[in-house]
Amino acid sequence: MVERQILWTVTDPRGTSVSLTEDVWQEHTAYRPEIAAYLDAIRLTIENPDAIYFDPKTTARRTTGARIYLYYRSNLTHGKYAGNYVVVVVKLVLESDHIQRGYVESAMLPGRIMKRAVLEWQRP
Repeated sequence: MVERQILWTVTDPRGTSVSLTEDVWQEHTAYRPEIAAYLDAIRLTIENPDAIYFDPKTTARRTTGARIYLYYRSNLTHGKYAGNYVVVVVKLVLESDHIQRGYVESAMLPGRIMKRAVLEWQRP
């Protein structure tokens, strides 16, 4: 088995470690090239989000027991995406050592918050 290369690991405001792997980043930037300029913003969004939302619809489609969360941050975009959010999709899983860890699955630059998202945490 090939070990995945981790680009970085940060801690979110709830104390959960969240990692981004090289293969996920390369795959995602090939699919959404506009996100390539926002690597630092993605990291900052996880470390210091405006809000964290639970995504019940995407979570329900999973068979692994993973839970999907959306980390939102405003005021980090520029150019064509100025005024949009940076949103990071994070999969939280319970590892074999019984510790919950997060893994970045995706990132996007939407203009609004998903209607199906359920607010779980907000910056005071």
